[in-house]
This record gives sequence, C-alpha cells and structure tokens, in this order.
Amino acid sequence: MKRILSCFALLSLLLCACAEKPAPSGLIGTWVNAGQYADGKDFVETMILREDGTITVHLDYQGRDYATLEGTWKTEREVLTVDFTDPNVRDRTYTYTLSGDRLILAGDKKAVEYSRK
Repeated sequence: MKRILSCFALLSLLLCACAEKPAPSGLIGTWVNAGQYADGKDFVETMILREDGTITVHLDYQGRDYATLEGTWKTEREVLTVDFTDPNVRDRTYTYTLSGDRLILAGDKKAVEYSRK
C-alpha cells in the first residue's frame, strides 16, 4: 500500500511539473517599438499580448497602416513563441528579457526593444 501511495505521489508531482504554465502576467499588455529604418523611414510596431494567449501585431509605416498580423503566443522559461494565423507569415520564436516597462525580444540575429504603452 505504501508503495502504491508513493508511486501515486510521484506521478502527481510529475504531472504538475509537465502541466503548461500560464503566461507571465508581466508580458500581458500593449508593447510599442518605434523608430527609423536604416533608410530613414519611420515605423511604429504595436504588439498586443492578451491573457487568453492571442496576439495582434500592427505595423504603421511612414504614418500609414501597413500590416496587421494575428495569432497566438505562449512562453516557456524565457522563450516567447508566436504562431501566426496567416500561413504565409513565418511563426517566430524569441528569447525575451522583461525589466519593468521594457521588453527585449531577441531572435533572427537581432534584438528589438519594446516599451509598455
């Protein structure tokens, strides 16, 4: 009987450890990255990470609506994975650093800094 209870306790711990953890609440919200491309043209990228695991990324280029992407997001440790609904858009994986109202996403050989809006 003790052995069965021990096995049950171990199995319960393993299942809890493998369960998907909720997204860090600090990532939820609206994030903005604004600046200029190398050619001097202005852009504003707005990324909205929602508690339900959905994401919207909007790009304003030279003061005009340029693109809006939708999808889902999740995290594991310090890795953010974004799956876009448009099959023509490549899904992304980033390592991230969150410090107060500053979020840095690193991937594709570059890092991008966002500020909380």
